[in-house]
Amino acid sequence: MDPREVEMISIVNMQEVPEEIKKEIQDIESGVKLPPSELKKLKIIEDAVVQEPEDEEVDELLQPGKKIKPDVTESEAIKLAERLYGIVTKDIVELNSYDDRNFLIHSDRNIKNPIIPNYWEPGYVLKVQNTLDSKKKSFVDGQTQLMLFLSQQNIKCTKPVMNIFGKHFSTEKIGESSHVVRLLEYQPGTVFAAVPQTNNMYYQVGQFVARLDNALKYFQHDAYKRHRSMWMLDSVPKLSDFLSAVKDEEKRGIVEDVLVAFEKNVLANIDTFAKGIIHGDFNEQNILVSKISGGDGYKVSGVIDFGDTCLSYYVFELAIAMAYMMIQSRELSTGGLVIAGYGMIRNIPDHERKVLKVCVAARLCQSLVLGAYSHSLDPENSYLLTTQEPGWDLLQRLWAEPDNKIEELWTKTADGYLTQSTK
Repeated sequence: MDPREVEMISIVNMQEVPEEIKKEIQDIESGVKLPPSELKKLKIIEDAVVQEPEDEEVDELLQPGKKIKPDVTESEAIKLAERLYGIVTKDIVELNSYDDRNFLIHSDRNIKNPIIPNYWEPGYVLKVQNTLDSKKKSFVDGQTQLMLFLSQQNIKCTKPVMNIFGKHFSTEKIGESSHVVRLLEYQPGTVFAAVPQTNNMYYQVGQFVARLDNALKYFQHDAYKRHRSMWMLDSVPKLSDFLSAVKDEEKRGIVEDVLVAFEKNVLANIDTFAKGIIHGDFNEQNILVSKISGGDGYKVSGVIDFGDTCLSYYVFELAIAMAYMMIQSRELSTGGLVIAGYGMIRNIPDHERKVLKVCVAARLCQSLVLGAYSHSLDPENSYLLTTQEPGWDLLQRLWAEPDNKIEELWTKTADGYLTQSTK
């Protein structure tokens, strides 16, 4: 047996292992070789030692002053990948992330891996989740099942990989805290933010996210019925607890105005909006694009990062996509292009259209306030400031315009795009 497999097994505390399993582990450690099929029995160990009762989960939201991002180094990530997934790392690089730690790993294909027999050329993302989300095991399982479901629907997205225990994630003690660790197949492609953007691409974004919402109408998981997070749009009123991170008085005043309008015009009428499972963070870093065959342009081809999926409202999904696309273009009119694409797949009722401005503003406030707050805890993470300059400028211009003028602009832009001869 490969020495790496022995190291993987040695993570188990022998005092907590059932008697019938101890001899097999002792045999392995003393050099007795077992056929690979016997490794499946280690699932019994995982069930006995690692599994935690579901009722330990709490629906906790982010609280001011609480640091939740994992402290994990690249060398620790390499050891986790080897111990849990049998991966011998050829190279590793950390990817940008908000509250989690994500590492892109390419494995050495010349070394046989008994845990992952089918080599994945593009590489893997080792995801170490923040302390808050790591408490929500059933929600992690919900995300896993959702990704598998979308893969079956031929929607290009990240796909989870099983670990040594035959599970899609495990809970690991890292430093002084426990974190959920997962491995995902890295999806090749380019993120939306990295390529020149056109009106047609913004239109495609609207189409793709609407198709995603339609596909998810047929997916169910109990975890989504109780899951809550600060990034759900109906959590916007809780931004008032984090406003101290916004030092500029004028900007803070705009956020306060948006919160009041959102509660009055949206939350007070929340039961009138259609509901379903949504992606919840369809932004320029989570959208994959690929080159159009034989052409110079790009097409929206896939989606990644399902950490903000939730049971929420379709008008929020549309508003979130609009907000990030408008930040990309720095043009208010871009929202109309996203509406045009989305409306081709799912009808947008009039009462949803009328609250899009305040919903877009609410998402901008979420991104700006929570970004400023997170940066105050992690000043070296410049990724947290990605939307700050263009985001504040966009929010100020959007909020200064009357509601009817913005609705008119988006309607005119959408209609104009749909009636032109070429898309």
